[in-house]
Amino acid sequence: MLIAIILIVLGVLAFASIPILGWILGPILILLGLAIAILASLGRSLGALFRVGSTKTCPDCKSQIPSDAKVCSHCGYRYPA
Repeated sequence: MLIAIILIVLGVLAFASIPILGWILGPILILLGLAIAILASLGRSLGALFRVGSTKTCPDCKSQIPSDAKVCSHCGYRYPA
């Protein structure tokens, strides 16, 4: 997200300070920064979405294990079929 902010700020500065090239470079940097910000926020929300329910707590040793595990890898507890 920091890279996106830096690109947006550089785009605004280029747009304001460079007479001719700023009209080309400024909007490109601003759009690139916005695209990176959107992709970063989508990546976080998708990652959180896929992690929900991907682990379960072993009732015997209270360790976090994958939700599809049949046997706890820490204590050997077997889940009923």
